[in-house]
Formats: sequence, C-alpha cells, structure tokens
Amino acid sequence: MGDFRDSVEVSFVSNSSPFDYLIEDIQKLAEKFNFNHQQLSKIFDLSINELEDLLNRKGNITNKQQENIENKLTMLNFGFEGFDVKERVTLILNDLLSEYRLTTETLSKIINVKEKELIDFMKKQIIDTNVEMKICVNVIMLHFVLHHQNN
Repeated sequence: MGDFRDSVEVSFVSNSSPFDYLIEDIQKLAEKFNFNHQQLSKIFDLSINELEDLLNRKGNITNKQQENIENKLTMLNFGFEGFDVKERVTLILNDLLSEYRLTTETLSKIINVKEKELIDFMKKQIIDTNVEMKICVNVIMLHFVLHHQNN
C-alpha cells in the first residue's frame, strides 16, 4: 500500500503584488477625497518615492508601514461615518486615565473643568454644551500632546 500524505502543498504563480488590496484601497481613498500623492505621502508617512513605488508595484514596505497604512485607510474610509463624538472622547479620556494613571481630579485640573463636570460627562449625563465642548477639545489635545511627545 502507498503512503498517504496529511497535507497538500499548492502554489500559484501570479503577477499580483501582495499589496494589491492596499494599493486598491489607497487609490479609492485618493479618488474619494481627491488626495494627491504629496498628501497621501504625508498621511501614510511614506516618502513620495516609497508611495509611488508601492502604487506602481515596484517597492516594498515594512510590516509596520503596512499596519500604519491599513489603520489610517480604515479610519479615513469608515471610521468617521456616524460616530458618536462623546463616545470617542470618553474612550480617549479613559485611555488617558489608565495609561497615565491620572485621577479625574488631576485630569479636570489639566483640562480646566470642574471634576464633577468631568465625571458627569463620563457618566453621559447632560452638561452645559460649552463645558462639553471644552472637555472634548482639551481631552483630544492632551492626548495628542502626550502621545506625540513620546514619538
């Protein structure tokens, strides 16, 4: 009797790039928002040459660059449709509180609101629109400053 194999190897020869889906998504994004190569280069943190090589299937990108591009494509294409601003700010707020081990008291002082207002915002209670706006803008700016100082 012959030996049986547990697995089968199949290989395909193709002219396609492993990044075809990425290239297609970048091209769709460029069309959707009328982005030029300079804008795309800045958005994806690639040099113009790296971007053009990628789009022309000549270059290669690292796994980290690929992940960065995929994340940004997802957010730009789908991440802002119908999102709840307060929910997103609350996620960022919770991130700040846990990552930097801040208290609501400290955070409220940093963003210049009363601690009760911040807690009410986090509990999704109705607060003054100006205070809500102040919390949103200042939390986003604080997150930006803290995260970009580390990069």
